[in-house]
Amino acid sequence: MSKYSTQFKLKVVKEYLKFGGLRRIANLHEINTSDIRNWTLAYQTHGLPSLKKRVLQQYTPQFKLSVLQYMKNNQASIRPTAAHFNIAAPSSISVWQRLYNEGGIAALQARPKGRVPMPKPFKPFVPTNKPVTQMTQEELIQELEYRRVETDYLKKLEALAQQKHLASKNKSK
Repeated sequence: MSKYSTQFKLKVVKEYLKFGGLRRIANLHEINTSDIRNWTLAYQTHGLPSLKKRVLQQYTPQFKLSVLQYMKNNQASIRPTAAHFNIAAPSSISVWQRLYNEGGIAALQARPKGRVPMPKPFKPFVPTNKPVTQMTQEELIQELEYRRVETDYLKKLEALAQQKHLASKNKSK
């Protein structure tokens, strides 16, 4: 959401275009000089609609690449490029440039926002008493895995019990 109204931005831009003095106007209105520069370039390129509040937009990787190619071909800096394409946040172009340099066009893909979804809760297998002929292949595989784990568990339990028994025998001697 924009911090400043469209009327305020227009007033500041017109004042800057008429009188100049970037720092003086920034100090007078207690705003950042880069905001005035961005608003002025956008106003000169696209007029009043560029100063209106905008919803944060998701750009496609092809659009991002075309912005970067425009910058390279015209040897333009970030601010004029943002004004040319009417991009609200010029700093995003530098992020796109860094991502493109590190990973190519694949790095420009939008990443999903938010936390990674939690895995599905574990549902323990409960053996059924259905005849083998009536079970599906998945149920048979689950049953086999369950039986194998059960057998391994019982073998390990028996081995631990024997080990404990032997340890107690050795201590008593």
